[in-house]
Amino acid sequence: MMVCCLMVLAATSYGQQWEIDCDYLGNYSFLWTGIINDQGEAVIMGECGSDNNHFFPMVMRVTEDGEYDYRVFDTIESNVRPTQIVQLANGTYFASAVVQPDELGVGENVVFLLLDSDLNILNIKNYEEPEMVLGFSKGRQLMLDDDGTVVFSCGYRYQDTYGQRTKPCFYRFDMNADTLSCRFVTAEQPHPEATMYGYDCYKLLQNPNNDGIVVICAGLNNKNSLLMYDHDFNYEDGFILSPAFRESFVYSYSDHWLSDNRLLLMGDMKPNGEYTKWSIGMAEVGLDGTFDRWDRVYYKQDTAIEASKQCMAYVNDSTIYGGACFYKDLGGECHASACLYDTDMEMLGRKEFVGPEYGDNSACLFVLPLLDGGCLVSISRSYHNNSGYRYGKLIKMRREDFNPIPCSVEELPQEAVKALAYPNPAREKVTIDGIEVAEVQVYNALGQVVKTVRNSNEINVSNLTEGVYLLRIRDANGVSQTERITVIR
Repeated sequence: MMVCCLMVLAATSYGQQWEIDCDYLGNYSFLWTGIINDQGEAVIMGECGSDNNHFFPMVMRVTEDGEYDYRVFDTIESNVRPTQIVQLANGTYFASAVVQPDELGVGENVVFLLLDSDLNILNIKNYEEPEMVLGFSKGRQLMLDDDGTVVFSCGYRYQDTYGQRTKPCFYRFDMNADTLSCRFVTAEQPHPEATMYGYDCYKLLQNPNNDGIVVICAGLNNKNSLLMYDHDFNYEDGFILSPAFRESFVYSYSDHWLSDNRLLLMGDMKPNGEYTKWSIGMAEVGLDGTFDRWDRVYYKQDTAIEASKQCMAYVNDSTIYGGACFYKDLGGECHASACLYDTDMEMLGRKEFVGPEYGDNSACLFVLPLLDGGCLVSISRSYHNNSGYRYGKLIKMRREDFNPIPCSVEELPQEAVKALAYPNPAREKVTIDGIEVAEVQVYNALGQVVKTVRNSNEINVSNLTEGVYLLRIRDANGVSQTERITVIR
């Protein structure tokens, strides 16, 4: 096993406190997942090697000041990709990984690694596919339960008369990585689990109401769902996460309970049938399947926005960090982005990682909340002239490093005056005060432009339906700002 210890690299001019580049780990490196341990350090897991066909798992420990050391586990079999890590009550770490993943992250076997407090391997458990299983699917998640045990869930593939399907698989482990219980059952109709044609686990959460588990996944009817299981992995209830017929959550994630029965979700949203117009949405959802609030909080005209797989990092009600990627065409070239939100579902700022140091093509993999109120952002980057190479990058950001809204890539000039839209809420008209207006575009909740006004500080809203609208205001100097208004009737 190779062990290295290095100091932090210098921060760039973008204003982050520091950045760590993983070029030294080889031509191929990803930082996939991480946690903040009981010492306030970040413990990050990923993979590195010569290329995407020859790599090994690695772990990195990073302080708030950016000092770090790492381990590359090159004595175990190659092509093992870490997926999740948790810290146990005794200070050791429990990590999951998949063996020989394909392009979608699906592998045949699952490996569990038990690490000591110095990140050395204590034990390795290789779980080969069960007899009825063709292979473990993607979406492997870990959760540390209140009793100190570790819950693991992923999908397993099996064959039936209708073809290959994926169903939920659950394991419970003790602190020695020994199996306490497991469950992989193919439900029979009319059980709701029988409608799961595919299962991709996004997040496991403890149910604050009872001794059970809440699962955010691709589940019922192969759509983004919230499922509830008891301590023994028996299915109790579930529903599809769609706050309205015209909008759907394609994928979602959560790190925060608003109450004992209400969850704050963040993830991908799209108008039904518009697959290239994804945006970031937030919703307050109850365990009874009700939606109290939902909103599209990050969207750009003519651009598709996709949430990262671990897209929420909750600090407090006014500080929620989110990771995203933005595309001109979904599935094409993309750039990583990090955003700042609050629990009122307002986007307060963002940073788009565009520049030579971030490559021609980058993706945000996850964000972590730090104890000092900042966050860590993991991105992967590649360059067209070295298309086979990818490099991991870890970025420390403070709340003040986020460009205040409005912005795109450039920050709002310090001398710019913030426009004021009033009255708010409005019935008949809205007045823009404080600037000379060149153009105002009015967006509805779907991100569609419903009105454009030029060279006027007054906007007639009497013909708009009741609801929340975004005003994108451009002044005579070409500086753009945004205001959110509510139209009432």
